[in-house]
Amino acid sequence: MPRSSAWVMVLRTGLSHSLSQEGCRSGITVNEKRGKARVNISEALGEGRRRQVPLPIDWTPENVDAIREATLAIYRSLVAGRPIDVAVAALTEEERDGNSGELPNTNGGPINWQALVEAFRERKLGSGEIKPTTWTNIYARRMKVILAAVDRAKTPVQLLEAITAPWATQPGCRGRQLQVQQTAAILRWGVDTGRLPAEWAPPLDLSPYVGRRRESAAITTPLTVGEILALVEAIPDPKWRYAFQLLAAYGLRPEELQHLELRNGRLWCSYCKVSSRGKTEPRPLRLLPCDSWAVAWNLEPIYRADRLPPMKPGLGADAMGLYMRRRDLWSELRCRYEEQGEKLVLYSCRHAYAHRAHTLCPMLPTKFVAAAMGHSLETHLAAYSRWIGDDEVDAAFERASQRMEQLQAP
Repeated sequence: MPRSSAWVMVLRTGLSHSLSQEGCRSGITVNEKRGKARVNISEALGEGRRRQVPLPIDWTPENVDAIREATLAIYRSLVAGRPIDVAVAALTEEERDGNSGELPNTNGGPINWQALVEAFRERKLGSGEIKPTTWTNIYARRMKVILAAVDRAKTPVQLLEAITAPWATQPGCRGRQLQVQQTAAILRWGVDTGRLPAEWAPPLDLSPYVGRRRESAAITTPLTVGEILALVEAIPDPKWRYAFQLLAAYGLRPEELQHLELRNGRLWCSYCKVSSRGKTEPRPLRLLPCDSWAVAWNLEPIYRADRLPPMKPGLGADAMGLYMRRRDLWSELRCRYEEQGEKLVLYSCRHAYAHRAHTLCPMLPTKFVAAAMGHSLETHLAAYSRWIGDDEVDAAFERASQRMEQLQAP
């Protein structure tokens, strides 16, 4: 059997990933039939009989996204109980209109921005670059801003000016920065893939649209052990108290509370974070050797999922953040931090874990601390090196000097 072309492998891999995001693990494949794409449906999905659905789309590398979109449309029709013929008829109508499966019109006609956004979403998810929750929580609302502004924009500069208008009084803020970056990303991707005319390429320098923050951002700092213990005492609900103890003892991300499990009597976190530096792997959780107070909490032996408060998937940080903001001591500490130009957030528990590891457990190599926290060494150094002050550096050099003297002693 001849080996499939590279673009066919890309098509099938991307389609498999997109279908899995829709809940379909198997049962739909695509191949070529007389120069056109064809969708094959298994007996399990085809109500007891196999189906072969020819598509009005040429089997060519330029139509990878169009073939995938058409196949997804057929699967959605199956799930919704609609006739497949309706979905195919809609594709045939696009072919008759000269679209040939291409989503936006780049030949001087109007641009289908909604289709461009949907294609951008499928490519982001299909490539594994982001997770569906990342699209929902971070990208989706910014794509809506773009769609609401395109009617008023004839150039990429006009679009960038329109989408930053709501942040006119907040230059340099994080929300404005993300909006500009994601707008530029979809424009650049649209031009690179031929979905947008070349004149829609965004400017190389985005700094004028992001703006410059007028005042420095507050520094998120770690909680002290005394503050952690006081907060635990101040939380009346045992479920939320247990959740906060887990955050503080193991340096968890708030989202990771919904991804804990026991494996052979040991507490593991199965959360996988996808970023530009790669994907994190599941990890066993470890208490720091210096945290006798965390050992006394006995968190691991008593772990059960029902000991934690109910939280919607993907929204655990929001739920816990809301609960903590309603606690008087948390509000008092937040005010105290703000007076010092600092900021108290749930991540302060995670920051505190890293800070204790480096100041109270200096014998732990940094790469092992990073592994215990579930991120790369590069991420760890970028995030936590700012808390290494002159005192910590002097102490580290003193310990190294003492160690050298011990080794050199007769």
